[in-house]
Amino acid sequence: MRRLEYFVVVADELHLGRAAQRCGVSQPTLSHQLKVLEKELGAQLLSRDSRRMSLTPPGRALQEEAPQLLQRTYSIKARIREAATGAGRPVRVAFSRSGHALRQREMVAEFRARDALPVSVESGWSARNIEEVRAGRVDFAFVRPPIEADDLRMAVVGGVELVELLPGDGASGRTEEDRTAGDLPLIMWPRSLAPGLHDKILTIVGQERSPRGLPPYVAWEEPDYINVASAVASGAGMSYMDRDIAEWMSLSLDLRMRPLGVPGPRTDVAVVWREDQDPGLASRFVAACCGVGNPGGTEAECGCLVQ
Repeated sequence: MRRLEYFVVVADELHLGRAAQRCGVSQPTLSHQLKVLEKELGAQLLSRDSRRMSLTPPGRALQEEAPQLLQRTYSIKARIREAATGAGRPVRVAFSRSGHALRQREMVAEFRARDALPVSVESGWSARNIEEVRAGRVDFAFVRPPIEADDLRMAVVGGVELVELLPGDGASGRTEEDRTAGDLPLIMWPRSLAPGLHDKILTIVGQERSPRGLPPYVAWEEPDYINVASAVASGAGMSYMDRDIAEWMSLSLDLRMRPLGVPGPRTDVAVVWREDQDPGLASRFVAACCGVGNPGGTEAECGCLVQ
């Protein structure tokens, strides 16, 4: 497997000196290991002359297959280490604050059931969760795209309809006309929690409420979904919220929802992890989340395309 790792680097560089530097070995050692690999496979993988190095047809075939073989091997080794050390440390997961209504708990429960691995959970918000993953304090985190995190891997595991949230029938001093009027103050949560989602919602709001497509004025901010919903229920204004969260809030608050179209706009739920995360573990975690986020569908239908 080490010789196969060397070959992947050489096939990428097509320069023995640069490849040796990347692999952390001497050039003669790398050249010897490649010759041993060719002997083991019974095929010439590289064509060398005084000016350049190129892949032979068997070399190109191995270049296509080697990454998948290596990834599978790393995954097997990780599972063996887990078995050898018992349960090992738990897989660390961070929910977003909208976790309950967006089925993140069910997604993690499905992963536990499939993998029989211990899992520890905590709760945060998108911006914080991204930093926790970067720092290695959690293995996987739920976030609300779009996000700016090119250094991390991301997979969309579900989505939900965005609806208008209005005061309910019991809001003091509100008539039916008041409760549906476009001039109700807009109440939002702080943009710093999830900048991409906040901007996306305001763009949708602008399209809905202004013929010029400009985002409306945010009257004031509340710290989280619960306080936003409470302010709306008091008759102080209106907001926009994921349908699943709005329905959950409506169980205890006097609220009313209005669709934004058929079909209405949707927002995503995604999982992020570090580039150096065990690919097998990441694949299994995403598959479990997709199984809940898209019941009865395939991972592709769920939108689980890893970025």
